Amino acid sequence: MKLDHYEYCICPHWVSAIINDDYTGLDDDEEKTLREWLAANEQRASHWDVDSEEPFFAVDEVSDVYADCVTVRQYFPMRG
Repeated sequence: MKLDHYEYCICPHWVSAIINDDYTGLDDDEEKTLREWLAANEQRASHWDVDSEEPFFAVDEVSDVYADCVTVRQYFPMRG
């Protein structure tokens, strides 16, 4: 099976919830924001991975604000 991926710049505090489904430390509004973002970016049989552990300053794609971010990849099966 061949995989393709999308890359996203996100704040490190989202990573545990995305990869481990662990929302500890997020308040109710943050959890709602992340769940909405994940629903909009859902891929069947996707797998998440952190590409970069070193934060860099960029626009967080979940909250759409400038912050320290890391690159995460969402892998999914290629179609066709």
